[in-house]
Amino acid sequence: MNRHLQPLLFSLLATIIACNSPDMHKGTIALELGDYSMAIRFFARVLERDPAHFEARLGMGKSLLQRAFDNRNDTVSWRQAIMHLEAAHTIDSTADVHGLLSQVWAERASELLHAGDTLAALEALTRAIALDPQSTEPLNLAGIIYFRTGKTDKALQLFEHAATIDTINPTSLFNLGMLYWEEKRTKEAHDLWLRALKQSPQDEDFLYWFAVAEKNLRNGTPADSESKGSGR
Repeated sequence: MNRHLQPLLFSLLATIIACNSPDMHKGTIALELGDYSMAIRFFARVLERDPAHFEARLGMGKSLLQRAFDNRNDTVSWRQAIMHLEAAHTIDSTADVHGLLSQVWAERASELLHAGDTLAALEALTRAIALDPQSTEPLNLAGIIYFRTGKTDKALQLFEHAATIDTINPTSLFNLGMLYWEEKRTKEAHDLWLRALKQSPQDEDFLYWFAVAEKNLRNGTPADSESKGSGR
């Protein structure tokens, strides 16, 4: 055999073995069964042979997500899961992983916010929004952070965008209503909370704030819908 052909043939053989590896199949089955520890082992074997294996990167990311959800204090698994999913997205940016990756970044933002790291949470939400601009969850969460930190203009922009994307999403309607309430636009807040109640009639927060707005309007409390007040 021509010695100059041997490296090429060995490389081709390794690629064929990697593509048809039973490890990938076993990892997928283990992941579907919820056995993330076993799935991680099988996907790791595939990635050792082929670091650019899209399905193995995706499978590894999902397996690590399962481990992270199983132990909320496992921040290492969170970071590793995001790393593998981002790698899968880099390998094939046309693949339908944007939504999953956006959800993961949004979930990570919630964890960071719970831990008190507002800046890191906003960075995670920025990535989530960039990956899936039509997802209302990161838009609402980012809006809440800006609202709480006094950046009402930015919060208004995000809440209005979320309410435009999904006109019947009760969370988006409620959040936008809260911002209007702060700006003393009571009639607009009342209308939004009514729409939110129609979607979630048992929600106690929706019921409470709708009743408050209803009372204000009924008692003639100054609340010009065009008012641009500075809030409470």
